[in-house]
Parts: sequence; C-alpha cells; structure tokens
Amino acid sequence: MDTSTSIDNKGVNRILVLAMGMLGMMTSGIGYAWSVIQPYVMEHYALDGSAASVPFSISLGVFVIGSIFGGKLQARMPLNRVLLIGIVINATGMFLSGLVPVGMSWLLTVSFGIIMGIGGGAVYNTMVAAMQKYFPDKLGMATGAILSTIGLSGFVISPLISFLLKNYNLTIMFSAIAAITLAIGLVSCMFVKNPPAGYMQNYKPATTTRVQSTSKQYSPNEMLKTRHYYTILISFFLAVPGFMLINPQFVVLSSERLITGAQALTAVMLASVLQAAGRIVVPSISDKIGRKITLVTVFILSAATISGLVVAKGLLYPALFIALAFLYGGFLGTYPALSTDYFGTKNAGINYALVMVGFGLASVLCPVLVRAVKGTELGTALSFAIAGGASLVGLVLMLSLKKPK
Repeated sequence: MDTSTSIDNKGVNRILVLAMGMLGMMTSGIGYAWSVIQPYVMEHYALDGSAASVPFSISLGVFVIGSIFGGKLQARMPLNRVLLIGIVINATGMFLSGLVPVGMSWLLTVSFGIIMGIGGGAVYNTMVAAMQKYFPDKLGMATGAILSTIGLSGFVISPLISFLLKNYNLTIMFSAIAAITLAIGLVSCMFVKNPPAGYMQNYKPATTTRVQSTSKQYSPNEMLKTRHYYTILISFFLAVPGFMLINPQFVVLSSERLITGAQALTAVMLASVLQAAGRIVVPSISDKIGRKITLVTVFILSAATISGLVVAKGLLYPALFIALAFLYGGFLGTYPALSTDYFGTKNAGINYALVMVGFGLASVLCPVLVRAVKGTELGTALSFAIAGGASLVGLVLMLSLKKPK
C-alpha cells in the first residue's frame, strides 16, 4: 500500500519551516560575495590578487570542518541551538573582519577564513539535516531548495556590499553585514527546530518510487566502515573540478573565444542564477527517477559540456559555461540526499559532513592547481583535461555504486 500521502505531520507547517530555513541559509553563503570585497581588500592592505584570495580559499576548506562541528553538536543539543551557535560564530567572524588593521592582513584569514568558515559550515549542515527531517518524502526537493539559497546569497547581497564599500569602507560594510546576518539568523532559529515527537512516523516510501534508501540508521563509525561511503566521497570529490577549474578562467579566455567583456559578465551573472536553479531542479528530479541515475546523467552531461568548452567560440562558449554551472549546482543539491538514502536520517548531519570532506578537499585543491598552471604553456589545456577526466572517472564510480543496504 502507498502510504506516502497518509502522513501525520503533527500540525507542523513544514513549508513555513522550509521558507524560514531558506532565509537563514542565506547567512551561510555570504562569503561567496568575496569577489566583490576582494578589490577593496587589495587596495586597503596593498595585496596582490593571489594573497587577497587566501581568506576565501581557506574558508572553503574550513567550511567542511564547520559542517562536521555542526553535525556533532546536533547529537548533543536541539537543532535551533546549533543553528544559533553557527549564526553567532558566522556574524562574529564577519564583524572581526572589519577590525583588521593595516599591516596585519593575515588576520583576515582567521576572521573571514576560519571563524566564518566554521560558523557557515555549522549553519549549512544543520539546515540540510533539519529539512531532511521535515521532508523525508521529498529529500531531493527540500535539500535542493535549502541549498539554492546559499547559491543565491552572494548574488543577492553583492549589490548591498558594493554600495557600502563605494560609499563607506570595509569596517562599516563588515559591521553592517554582520548585523544583518545576526538578525536574519535569529528569526530563522525561531522556526527551524527539531520536529515534534512522532512527526511523520507512519511515513513509508511509495512502492512505485525509484529512490532506493537504507532501512538502517548508520552511526558515523558504521558508515566509515562501508564501501558505499568511500565511493560517494570520492565521486563527490570528482564532481567539483568540472566547474571549479574552468570558472576562474572563463572571463580570461573571453576575447580568445570571440565574446565581449560585457557578454562574459552577463554569462557569469546568469551562471550564478542557473547554479542556484540546478541545486533545486536536479535533486527534485532525483526524487522521481532516483539519485544514482540522476548523478550518472549529470556526470555524462558535465563531461560532454566540458568537451564542448574546449573548442567553443562565440555565444556557444558562454552558453556551455552557464550549462556547466547548472550541472554543478545539480551535484551540490543531490549529494546530501544521496548520503541520507545510503546512511539514514538519524545521523544525517554528521554523516553528510563526513561525505563533504570530498567536496572540501577539491574546493581547496582546485584553486591551487589553477594558480600553479596559470601562465604556463599547457595551463588552460591541462585544467580542461583534468576537469573532463574527473567527470569521466566520477561517472565510472557512480555506475559502480551498488544499492543501499
């Protein structure tokens, strides 16, 4: 019998919870506006582009540590309390970034890179885990919706950051954004909390669904002993280079690929929007056709898109780049649901945080690789080759992933 529609939600308005979660999740992605902040950091602290990008690069790696931190806290205290801790840490890092004196720019790595990375990661992980508890019947949709806002947050907040920097200074900008982050986060914490006891306890997946999930609730230690974990971890690592290696070079290659600077800028903006769209559209599709077939398809399309980008010129070049951004968003939106399918919802927060180690390693290594090959004769070709090769190896791994036990 299909019991997916006869569920007891204990009177909870889970759509409101999702909406408030999406609002709060925006505080976790403010760091993605660093591209707007960086030129002012370079001027104020007399840094070159490479040095000025370090705080953001560090934040990507520390973000995973923050996610693990948030996942561990969820086993000890209510979700809304973990969220509050993460939001306060995030806002504190933002505020302290505005107090860094000239001559001590390395402190930005501590405030923006480490403190904000930990706070943002804790918020991210807790929000994902919370939505999966409220939407066990629509894991992909709920996860994708919550993650789409982190993709859009930098896009939404960038105009305000730009206005504050043009009219005031770094200190006022960081202080104002910290206050906004704290206010939004506090409102979100009022709604995102543990579901009541017995919430959707009679829910069972529809017999017609193609989504395969485990009947066991894995502890982190149990998960680490499975082959499934390492297959998912490594495939997630391989899902990142396709976009992360090509994105930094897209604008640089624009004239060579016969598009104008204005067209390149428009493509970058559209790519941000489409990446956010990919985070909700692709995992929502995975709710219907299954997580594995969805990711197999995205790996195939990513490899094909990267191959096209190698030779594309004219408007085809930005069109393929925008498509690649959409597919990358699809990866980011689908892996949290895949992790829960294989390891259960009870420890979804900490388990997914450990899966995210693959994402974190790739996010740190890709910028290092781009800088290492920049200006070399084979630099661009090597980046594209690694990006395409990673997608193909990721495809093989995903095809080898067996059903959850």
